[in-house]
Amino acid sequence: MPLPEPTTDRSQQISDLDEFGYCIVAEALTRDEATTLRNQLSAQATAERSRDLDFHYPAEAEGDDVNQWVYQLINKGEEFQRLALHPAARALATYILGAEHLLSSLDAHITYPGNKVMPLHADQWWMPQPVAPGTPHGRQGDLTRTSGPYGEPTPATVPIAPPLAANMMWMASDFTEANGATRMVPGSHLSGCLPDPDRSDYAAVPVEGPAGSLLVWEGRTWHAAGINTADHPRYGIVTYFCAPIMRGLANLTYGARSEVRSAMSPEMLKLCGFIPWNSYGMTDDPDSNPVRAGDETAGRLV
Repeated sequence: MPLPEPTTDRSQQISDLDEFGYCIVAEALTRDEATTLRNQLSAQATAERSRDLDFHYPAEAEGDDVNQWVYQLINKGEEFQRLALHPAARALATYILGAEHLLSSLDAHITYPGNKVMPLHADQWWMPQPVAPGTPHGRQGDLTRTSGPYGEPTPATVPIAPPLAANMMWMASDFTEANGATRMVPGSHLSGCLPDPDRSDYAAVPVEGPAGSLLVWEGRTWHAAGINTADHPRYGIVTYFCAPIMRGLANLTYGARSEVRSAMSPEMLKLCGFIPWNSYGMTDDPDSNPVRAGDETAGRLV
């Protein structure tokens, strides 16, 4: 069957998400906007690597010291924050997660020539499996990335968990199979299981697109970065969203620099978790908007 292609048709994007677990938004950014982001990201990445600030990501390929993650982009330019507020991103996050959702992280992933194979995985590996009443269940706090269950990327015949995360990769450069375009396993979001890390025969397809495109997938879809056999890097910026009750991948409320927080718009503050959701995420006042920092709250008074 035909796989998702870049499109500006919102109904087609939603249809692709439902059927394949991912979609591609065409022309989410102009070529000039993508170029500006890529240049800023490249300069930031070079500076961080020169200062030994390019920290290794645990889900990266084992032993890969080539690829680079640039973390906490909320602190590194308003142009990156604007991606999290982009209408296309918010509309699809709302479709997957609901009107209330949080920004789980805002990072960038650069694949360089000579990198290693990233294992296929699903972002929602931490979700316990549904069970019938009275049936032994897994403890969520005991799960690890290697807990499974593993299986085939085919539709399950029993109930599965809904998506509680939505990932979005902004193509700051052209994504091609040669430069390590993200690989997807179409339809794997309906399997209710995870890819076996000891297998390499899953039918993963590289998602190619011109700079300015936006690749969106939900938390259950199997995916991984590709091998870069080209002579240039691939630049991708990730806006990762989650349900408002979930713990974010990045600790944005603690990690945001004070001057960045003070300059955030109300909507950005809400996305980053500075505004309680049904009292969850509060400090001392459930109605505080935004929450007060610890040093501003009452301590021991007697």
